[in-house]
Amino acid sequence: MTQYNSRFDTSLKVQHFLPKYWGTWFLLGLLFLFSYCPIKIRDRFAAFVAHKLYSAKFLNKRKNIAFANLALCFPEYTQDQKESLMRENLRSVAQIALSLGEVAFRSQSFLVNRINIVGEQYIKEAEQQNKAIIFLAPHCYGLDFAGIALSARGYPLSSMFNDYRNPIFDWFVTGYRTRFAKFVGKGALYHRSEGLKPAIKSLRDKTHFYYLPDEDHGRENSVFADFYAAKKATLPIIGRLAKLGRAVVIPVYTSYNVETSKVDVICHAPLPDFSKLDELQQTELMNRAIEKVVDENRAQYMWTLKLLKTRPEEGLDIYKQ
Repeated sequence: MTQYNSRFDTSLKVQHFLPKYWGTWFLLGLLFLFSYCPIKIRDRFAAFVAHKLYSAKFLNKRKNIAFANLALCFPEYTQDQKESLMRENLRSVAQIALSLGEVAFRSQSFLVNRINIVGEQYIKEAEQQNKAIIFLAPHCYGLDFAGIALSARGYPLSSMFNDYRNPIFDWFVTGYRTRFAKFVGKGALYHRSEGLKPAIKSLRDKTHFYYLPDEDHGRENSVFADFYAAKKATLPIIGRLAKLGRAVVIPVYTSYNVETSKVDVICHAPLPDFSKLDELQQTELMNRAIEKVVDENRAQYMWTLKLLKTRPEEGLDIYKQ
């Protein structure tokens, strides 16, 4: 089976063990320890830390970005509602962050039991029809768990990544995101600079593609489509990607379940055929699907990203303080 290898080098070098990286190695060591910590105890500790840190000054910038996003998307929200959502948001960040070592260090059987896939029948139906799948996955904090859940269950998967400023994190993240690919026999992780060609080739080889569709890529590359009550600069490529990759599009969202202390990967029904829609209609359809999965748990979406940086009104900066 064909495997498409990224040109981006994420291997460790001798210099990565110099003192300047010891702090990073220490953090990875903590993630290893937390990955074996009793989950209920770890979750309570994470919630306690999040509660204490919510008012910390170093979080003000990110909270201001989130409040600006929420104000445009949900003008009906009161300040108390936005505060409540963001407190839950920070708790989710803490709980998922302390769980992250699991995807790197725990066994395949542990992860299959730890991560539920809701709506897995949609994946199985697509595979029975010999269809490749584009998993439409907006930026939620547990998104890495979804990719791991799929590949740990034997589904071939590819995706894209941007490199970090820290090469140790590049090595760590790309390592755990591809750790089960060898069992499936195909699938890879591509650097974003390589464009969509490797993803299209993978889809044609029936390797599913994990696609994050909700970043703001600027005015020149985007169309303005509705996103809740706001207009969002959105890449209008989902229809072309599905056509060229001969794939169905399944929206997916990952939510940390505080009641069960498990991760729920929620798959919705495949989107209808895009072929009879124009580019804007395709993009609007995609954004409606994104809204629907985000509504599974709005508090775990990455509202702290500059999702609405490019505005229809040129020169407007909604994040300026």
